[in-house]
Amino acid sequence: MRVCIVLHADLFEPWPIARAMREAVLLKRLGREVAVLSWIKDMSSPLPSREVKDGLEVRRVKFEPPVRAMARAIGYRGIMKMFAREIAALRPDAILCHDLEMLWAAVMAGRLLKVPVLYHAHEDWPAMVSQRSKIEGFAFRFLEKRLVKRVDYIYTASENFAEKYRDWGRPAVVQYGSKALADIPRLTSEEKAALRARWGFAEGDFLVGVAGSLGKGWAIPVIADAVATMPGNVKLFFVGGFPDKIAEAKAVVEQKGAGTKCVFTGPLKTPEYLRNVAILDIGLAVFEPWSANLVYVTPLKLFDYMGSGVPVVISDFPAMRKIAIDSCGFGVIARHDDPASIRAAIDDLRSNRTRREEMAAAARRCFEQTYCWDRQMELLQASHPIFRSG
Repeated sequence: MRVCIVLHADLFEPWPIARAMREAVLLKRLGREVAVLSWIKDMSSPLPSREVKDGLEVRRVKFEPPVRAMARAIGYRGIMKMFAREIAALRPDAILCHDLEMLWAAVMAGRLLKVPVLYHAHEDWPAMVSQRSKIEGFAFRFLEKRLVKRVDYIYTASENFAEKYRDWGRPAVVQYGSKALADIPRLTSEEKAALRARWGFAEGDFLVGVAGSLGKGWAIPVIADAVATMPGNVKLFFVGGFPDKIAEAKAVVEQKGAGTKCVFTGPLKTPEYLRNVAILDIGLAVFEPWSANLVYVTPLKLFDYMGSGVPVVISDFPAMRKIAIDSCGFGVIARHDDPASIRAAIDDLRSNRTRREEMAAAARRCFEQTYCWDRQMELLQASHPIFRSG
């Protein structure tokens, strides 16, 4: 069997798309041929249009999308037809499309080849697009409802979104993009102390972490306000992040008077990123509710904290509350718009070592039993025949 994974970005650069990569690895392990088709929007990209990488046949189509909204609306169908032809040329027996932006092309190719189409909805694409244009958001919502009628199975990152697809009459399962058990480092106390010292932290410092890419929605100004007025040994440790987002965050913490209490690792490869997450005392996942994605999708950093046994302070969003508070009990709630609320949540955990240790154990246990990729892979294999042996 030959499976084509369809993406709106490159699978490998600037770093691997976790869910798609794991599916590709699983499919290869099952003996499937795997082809990957990616839409590369940067015409200056040095990535080759064709290559075999890690045993995957990679096809990259470089095409710069129109900038103006009217041009995008008029040209979108033609662009999708072009990609449908590219997908069909790879002659797959099944198509696995990631995100709504490429679903129309996948569905057209699926109808042409008479093969099943599976849809992995990482996020609420119409909600994302509506931040740029309400009209485009409405158009994508209408388009998605029509296209999923042609989809055999749907994977999504939120139970809220899964219920939407089920209401539309389609089978759907929640797939979290968490790390595998083997990915999570287990550092000794000596290793943690050495890593802390490497970043200049003193023995008695209490590390409050902001982990991940530092994308949209982080309540960095409010977090910085909260930490700026806390005791001097409370430090804010930014683990990872895109360079431009790091620069923005540095400017904010300086403005808020917290610059001397903040340390930035800069961009890190996944293994080193996880090692630095493991030295945190508390992890933050405090966001502004600027889109449905942030409110209803569980951020990957929550699972990184969980697997590393790091208690968390989170925004009161349904998806995070269900996991961190209701199911696993390793977090507390804070308001995203109130520095005093964040400060109180941090102090609550900082002052109670026994509680933090209990939360750390609960986080690891919940991760191992339910949320790690090892358990998520079992759900994936039970979902559709392309992910089962034979």
